[in-house]
Amino acid sequence: MKYISASFYCIVLLLSTFAILQSSAKVHVHIQNRQGKNINLHCRSKDDDLGYHKIENGTEYSWSFNPNFWGTTLFYCAVLMDPDPVWYYFDAYDDRRDRYRCKAQCIWLIQIHHTLIGYNEKSGDWELFFFRSDRLL
Repeated sequence: MKYISASFYCIVLLLSTFAILQSSAKVHVHIQNRQGKNINLHCRSKDDDLGYHKIENGTEYSWSFNPNFWGTTLFYCAVLMDPDPVWYYFDAYDDRRDRYRCKAQCIWLIQIHHTLIGYNEKSGDWELFFFRSDRLL
């Protein structure tokens, strides 16, 4: 019985340490408008609605958060680009995809012709991503 309780306390201590380290790892998301025109942006997660924002050309919208312990953090955004009346969607942070790709900084560029480019901190490369229209806010 003595060994079971000692093992249990070691596991609890290790999980607590991991949770503290994980919660202190803040991620900063930056969405830069390089569209040539103003865009409207609405980002949210399951728990947080960041609201609607008008992002002027050449500026950015950003926020910071701590990924959850379970590795399920997801922030997604809707983008309305003038004069197109269609909302386009993308995942600004998906823990499964971005845990190592953008560990501290998730930088997105929205460029002309509805091009979405994301910076990969791990490789140092810019990667092409695609908008979709399947998620409703």
